Amino acid sequence: MSSPTVILCVDDEPKGLMVRRLVLSIAGYDVLTAANGDVALRILRRHHVDLVITDCFLPDLPGAQIVSEIKRLKPDIPIVLLTNSVDLSSGTELVDLLLIKCMSPPEFLSEIAKLLAKRKADGAGTAQARK
Repeated sequence: MSSPTVILCVDDEPKGLMVRRLVLSIAGYDVLTAANGDVALRILRRHHVDLVITDCFLPDLPGAQIVSEIKRLKPDIPIVLLTNSVDLSSGTELVDLLLIKCMSPPEFLSEIAKLLAKRKADGAGTAQARK
């Protein structure tokens, strides 16, 4: 039996964070939450995480900075960047997926599942190539 996928959600808006945690938990994911970038980086250092979903605009770390820090710490973890704006700062090209915050829960879950499936397939392909 495989262990559930662990997703770290980062957002300074408590309501958005709570809704995402609920939606992802109901879908069967284990969800860790952080209300700012500093806490998110501490969680990443201490816990296994399969995917990070982060708000683009955090008060302590702008989107580009948290993305680059996550990729520096754990380069293989896919990152989903959530935004309300199409005007993104430079440095966000390291994200694996960009999503608009106002998506419906089914659309949101579908995009997350596709990204995780692609990562799993890419990882399986890499493992096969090494054999």
